[in-house]
Amino acid sequence: MEDRAPSLIPETQSSPTSLDAEILQVRQQTLLSSPSSQTLLARAKAQPNPSPHITTFEKRMKEQQRQNVQNSYRMCAGATMFEARDPDPNAVDEGWIVGVRIEVFNRRSPSLRIHRHTIPQCIPLQHLGSKYLPSLVPSDGKPSGPQNIAHLVRDLRRELISYHLRQDAIVTLGERESIGADSEQQNGVKEVKSVDAENRDMRIEWEDGTVGRIAVDSRGNLEKVVVLNHERSRIRDKERSVLSAKTLGKLAQTLV
Repeated sequence: MEDRAPSLIPETQSSPTSLDAEILQVRQQTLLSSPSSQTLLARAKAQPNPSPHITTFEKRMKEQQRQNVQNSYRMCAGATMFEARDPDPNAVDEGWIVGVRIEVFNRRSPSLRIHRHTIPQCIPLQHLGSKYLPSLVPSDGKPSGPQNIAHLVRDLRRELISYHLRQDAIVTLGERESIGADSEQQNGVKEVKSVDAENRDMRIEWEDGTVGRIAVDSRGNLEKVVVLNHERSRIRDKERSVLSAKTLGKLAQTLV
């Protein structure tokens, strides 16, 4: 029976892609750096007849530990040294050189942009992205303003809250509509609905055939009201009555 060392990484049936190879490398580095692996190695070496593959595993673990130390120095120190070999066959000293790596970091953040989202299409996300996440390297060559992810989140949250508040207000108006229909009022509200995705344009129809259109701003405030009778003439009194509610939240009390 062939004595094989257990593989650190599970074998795959097909040839791994570049991403699979990177994942396998990360998993291997994690296992080699793990304190649990070092404990298991110490226990295996203490056995009466240790496996001959332990030496190979120990060698690879020490190499990974040296790499971890180097990574730590690179993160904490501004200058590090490394050995390399010049591939030029005519290089002096057989090509062996000592290099100095100087790493400088600045406070400039990488350019951010919107990648994917689940925000409703009626929310002006692209406009907010252009406003608060301008390209750091504009195509026209003119300098753009700084990026501000905090302001983007603030305004986007405000837009989402306003959208759902308008939506809830329309649902409430529909509930008040059903109450008015159950009553004996001859001039009650027959139908209330939104005619756009942003819930900023509403249509109201009364039992007598009167139809009204209401424009609402992003915060649910009534901006403009037009009410027409069956002869397509404006009813100013009803317009002023509806507009006096000022907000969608108070409009239900005016309609019924």
